[in-house]
Amino acid sequence: MYEKLVVVDKMSHKPIYEQIVEQIQNLVITEVLKSDEMIPSVRNLSRECGTNPNTVQKAYNELERMGITYSVPGVGRYVSCNAKEVVQKLMSTSNSELKTIVEKLKLSGMTIDEIIDKVKLFYGGEHND
Repeated sequence: MYEKLVVVDKMSHKPIYEQIVEQIQNLVITEVLKSDEMIPSVRNLSRECGTNPNTVQKAYNELERMGITYSVPGVGRYVSCNAKEVVQKLMSTSNSELKTIVEKLKLSGMTIDEIIDKVKLFYGGEHND
């Protein structure tokens, strides 16, 4: 049975192109998508996700800009040979940023429970800054 590579949540506050980028990154880091493996065409992925092809194109352009994919004109898009390392570096940077934020919140007097509550709220996409 065929399983969809990418599933978008149209009710999420997160833009669809960002959901696609994140899911492709996750597929790379978990090695579901491997180096030099072709990813679905813009048309096929937009049909699979029920989204506008321009949205998928935007996600694919971002993945290419990040160095996670590359294009072969007239052939398709592929996972770059160092995609996993690129995603790991992005995750490491994000972890470093999160650590800095948590340290600042701790210094401001927020308790661990307050910080966790905020993270849960933001993770769910229902934040009202």
